[in-house]
Amino acid sequence: MTGMLVYFALGFMVLTVLSNRFWRSQLNSARVSLTKLKESSDAITKEVADAAREYATLSHQYAETEKRAAKAEQEMNAVLGELEVKKAAAIDRYYVFDRLEPRPGRFYEAAVRYDPAAGERPAHRAWTGVRRHIMIAETEREARERIAARFPRKLGFEVVEVAACRLANLQVNRIAELSTFKRPGSGEDEDAPRRTPRRASSGRT
Repeated sequence: MTGMLVYFALGFMVLTVLSNRFWRSQLNSARVSLTKLKESSDAITKEVADAAREYATLSHQYAETEKRAAKAEQEMNAVLGELEVKKAAAIDRYYVFDRLEPRPGRFYEAAVRYDPAAGERPAHRAWTGVRRHIMIAETEREARERIAARFPRKLGFEVVEVAACRLANLQVNRIAELSTFKRPGSGEDEDAPRRTPRRASSGRT
C-alpha cells in the first residue's frame, strides 16, 4: 500500500513538472505573440497618425484652393462685366497728330470739332463729332498753339479742349537712353543737325 502511494506521488510530481513546462511554453508563446501584436499595433497607429496629418494638410490646401478659385471666379465675372460694359460703350478713338517726333515734353490730347457748314473739304468729309489728337508739347499753351495752327478756325475747325493725355503709360523721358522714341541701331549721330521744321502755313507744326 505504501509503495503504491509512493508511485502515485512520483507520478503526480512528474505530471506537475510536465504541466508546468507546457504552460510555461504556452505563456512564452503568448508573450511573443502579444509583443508582435503590440509592435504591429504601434506601426498601424503611426501610419494612421501620418495619414491623419496628411489628410489635414490636404484638407487645408483644398480649402485654400477653393477660396482662391472662388476669388478668381469673382474677379473673372467682374472683368467680364467690365468687358460687356466697355463693349456696349462708345469707342474713344485717338488720332496721332502728324508724326510724333522725339521732342521733349509730355503727351497732350486735343479735342477738335469740324463744322462742314464752314466749307466742306474733301479730306474731311468723314469727320464727324469731336476727334481727339495725341501730341507732345512742353506746355499746354504750346500744344494749343500747335493744334490751332494745324486746324485753323477759318477752315471750320474748333479746338474744344487741350489737356494732359489720359491714356496710361504714355510718357517722354528727357534722358535719351530711356526715351520712348529711342531708335536703337538707327546709325544716326546724336550731334547731327535736326531737320528744319515746316512752316505754319503748310498746316503742320
